[in-house]
Amino acid sequence: MAIKLERYAALISGTEPGALESLVRSLLIHYFFHVSNKQIVEVVASTPGAGPVVNLLSPTVFKGLGLIRLASSTVFGWTNSPGSYSCSYVEARNPGAVIEIGERTTINNGAVMIAEGAGLRIGARCLIGTEFQMLDTNAHELQLGRRHLPDSKTMQVVVGDDVFIGSRVTLLKGCRIGNGCVIAAGSVVQPSFEAPALSIIAGNPARLVGHVPLVDDAGNAVPL
Repeated sequence: MAIKLERYAALISGTEPGALESLVRSLLIHYFFHVSNKQIVEVVASTPGAGPVVNLLSPTVFKGLGLIRLASSTVFGWTNSPGSYSCSYVEARNPGAVIEIGERTTINNGAVMIAEGAGLRIGARCLIGTEFQMLDTNAHELQLGRRHLPDSKTMQVVVGDDVFIGSRVTLLKGCRIGNGCVIAAGSVVQPSFEAPALSIIAGNPARLVGHVPLVDDAGNAVPL
């Protein structure tokens, strides 16, 4: 074993760093996708002729008994970003649970998305930062004496189109984020919170702190 390890060390030391990094990341991506429940992943063509390809730039695992529906232009991971070797976890846990992600949406490294029943939906052209969490469930009941039981009331989480979400944001069950919103890094969006279109929300718990400015074709501000 020691001799084998020395050979591997010599091979690694003799390989150009960029090529080695690309190889290791590729192996991790293939491994985690291989151990995924690939049968529940449905890829919807965003453009005519687009093939059923899952775009993974960092390790991502898909689990569960429900359905994960992705646009063919959905991207998981980003190589030049923290956590590019960490694994994102996407689970439609129970039969009937659905996770949907729209076209040209990019989800950065280390995401956690879990749907137990009501489901998760992210629209088109969203940009989502690292260590994002989105759940339609508390995972268990909250009352004392019942916390060993599954959550009996899941609630759908919906993110509209063109939403920008910073790093380490958590979206809890039942919250709804309107089109064009911005969510500041580190925010925790509490259950059933509703953000109107073009809102800027921040904090823990998250609250409305401003509005996304509109501009005309010349770049001039347009009043709301």
